Amino acid sequence: MLYGRDAETAEIDRLIEDARDGRSGLLVVRGEAGIGKTALLEYAAGAAGVRVLRATGVEYESGMPYAALHMLLGRHLDGVGALPDAQAAALRAALGMGGAPGDGDRFLVGLAVLTLLADLAEDGPLVVLVDDVQWLDGPSAEALLFAARRLRAEPIAVLLAAREPGGFRAEGLPELRLGGLDEDAAARLLAGRSAELPRHVRHEVLTAAMGNPLALLELPGTEGGSSAYERIRRSFAAQLAGLPEPSRLFVLLVAADDLGDAGVVTAAAGRLGASLADLEPAERAGLLRGRRTDAWRCGTRWCGRRRTGTSRWRAGSRRTGRSRRCTGSAATRATGRSISGGR
Repeated sequence: MLYGRDAETAEIDRLIEDARDGRSGLLVVRGEAGIGKTALLEYAAGAAGVRVLRATGVEYESGMPYAALHMLLGRHLDGVGALPDAQAAALRAALGMGGAPGDGDRFLVGLAVLTLLADLAEDGPLVVLVDDVQWLDGPSAEALLFAARRLRAEPIAVLLAAREPGGFRAEGLPELRLGGLDEDAAARLLAGRSAELPRHVRHEVLTAAMGNPLALLELPGTEGGSSAYERIRRSFAAQLAGLPEPSRLFVLLVAADDLGDAGVVTAAAGRLGASLADLEPAERAGLLRGRRTDAWRCGTRWCGRRRTGTSRWRAGSRRTGRSRRCTGSAATRATGRSISGGR
């Protein structure tokens, strides 16, 4: 349930309803870390009768040309063959599917993304969700914005979530800026999560969180005397440290995997001596949530489907160089590809 976001969800509802009626639309959602951008994207993903295409910017991939575009379109590249020849050749070259590196003309790549999205929407409304766009590699951001600006009468809604400050530029595009929750919504969110808090502690948390939903969920039980961000980081680290080693391993693997492939995570965990039974402590602690056969969530944000800032808060402080090498190596042996834990 989203507290205090009725106006924002109504705007997203209008955007998706327009797509159902054959009118394209785009919205850039901006706000600080933990303010609820991802929650709004999740809300959009749950809309009935739409097809969802999604990706997330990954900080360490921001220097890899077209990495984000590959994440967004990777499962639909069988449609490249239906594109005009020049567009198909450019997109294949950009995504490493053939052709010389110089063949990936950026104008043609943008046109190819536009055509491919329109083709995907022929079967019904399409919702494109991209989180953490401030970390998109430059060529992917350029191609995506090129396509989004030229959508007109296609049944496509595009939502981009950008952290502030973050430097993502999207001049001329409609924006939705998220502020903190109002006092009533913040109090209801806190009461729903921590109803047993003494009155004075509840007041301290509400004051420190300043309406930030993530802070409201994670600050209870932490000690004062430092910034809200640092207290949240320490809270995540303490919860993680309290898990058995195999359960910590699962959290690390989920946080490291940026493709959202539960099979990869499970296979890699098996090679490191963990099993699905080891998920239980992490799920009870709220560090992992979701269906074991599809994807898991880390905390308040999806990380089985994509890598997120919150998942790194939870797992990052425990990720030593050795653990990263072990998890990456295990994933490579299990599946033939690497995950970010091996970097």
